[in-house]
Amino acid sequence: MGEYRNGRNPWIRIFHPGPEGARQVVCFPHAGGSASYYRPLSEALSRDANTLVAQYPGREDRISEEQPRSMAELADAAYAALRPELSERPVFFGHSMGAIVAFEVARRMARDTGRSPERLVVSACAAPSRRTDAGLRFLDDDELLAEIMELGGTDAGVGGHPELLRLILPVMRTDVAVAEAYEADAGAVVDCPVSVILPDRDPKVTQITAEAWREHTTAGTEVRVVEGGHFYLATHPRLFLEHMRRILGIAPAESEAI
Repeated sequence: MGEYRNGRNPWIRIFHPGPEGARQVVCFPHAGGSASYYRPLSEALSRDANTLVAQYPGREDRISEEQPRSMAELADAAYAALRPELSERPVFFGHSMGAIVAFEVARRMARDTGRSPERLVVSACAAPSRRTDAGLRFLDDDELLAEIMELGGTDAGVGGHPELLRLILPVMRTDVAVAEAYEADAGAVVDCPVSVILPDRDPKVTQITAEAWREHTTAGTEVRVVEGGHFYLATHPRLFLEHMRRILGIAPAESEAI
């Protein structure tokens, strides 16, 4: 399950502490995702970085906690919990919905401290101003599960386990509702470079909607097109790690842990 930074902060997971003084990477999970999904990334970066992963309420050991009902509520709570642990200039990484959480937490960090992250890395996510409401939250359980499985966000065998479904679908449904209801503030920007990772077979994100992240930073944007679908980081883990290392300026290891 991982470790807390201390015994009182359920929002933070540190699976593989990195070297003292190393760059800090903070990961924000996707809709329905939990911190443990990023354990392999944490292990792979542990030689060069201290990786913190946010654990949202409603999943794993926080299953009994009520989930935030809006992006503002989620970002406010995440930033409040992370704030004491953030380094001077952390790197934020978010995949899918997690990219928007990372973006909003970065904005809160800037307002609160006057500092921005060193870099914002957003993966498989349309720019805040280009997001559309697909109405997935209104689908019945079978339809929603089909959408999730089409994206590759869950194991195909989960459909045969009703008890597991009862745990997963309510969490997913709430996260989807939070993501779909999100609307960026007019002129919402961060003051740090943004690296966009765009899977070339993602049915939800296009080149145009990915490029539009340029409108949400004052410090420049790069877009990297990678092989794979929406969850390319699970189907092409070595390729994902290669791009993360390049973005972070970290030399490849002789043998990768992911």
